[in-house]
Amino acid sequence: MTGTALSLKQRLDSYERLIRLDKPIGILLLLWPTLTALWFVTRGSPPLHLVVVFIVGTIIIRCAGCAFNDWADMRYDAHVKRTASRPLPAQEIAPWEALAVGAAFALGGFLLVVLATNRATVLLSEQILPARHITGLDVQNPFS
Repeated sequence: MTGTALSLKQRLDSYERLIRLDKPIGILLLLWPTLTALWFVTRGSPPLHLVVVFIVGTIIIRCAGCAFNDWADMRYDAHVKRTASRPLPAQEIAPWEALAVGAAFALGGFLLVVLATNRATVLLSEQILPARHITGLDVQNPFS
């Protein structure tokens, strides 16, 4: 099935599966250490707005990471039983769409940082974002 033949409902379902909203356990696994660190650094009483920022930010960045990961692994996912039915290997969406979705969520995460945190946090996030994506892609397959 090609991406152009999908109905709107099927396309939205493909995007939902691309960013793994159908599997929220990944969000919970990321929230546990994130919120634990927030509780430690604030000595047990984080401001409510920071809790909300951390929860929303974790969800947004996890969605971006899933989209970028599927794009980076698209050559391999079609050959693995567990991942062959994902939207990219199943050709439900095009590779550029996965990149666009990942970039949109990454931008959304950065905007959240800009709008809801202080200047020091914004400056740190600007330094980390490019390094994180380059490092993540380098680790994918050091032999190719």
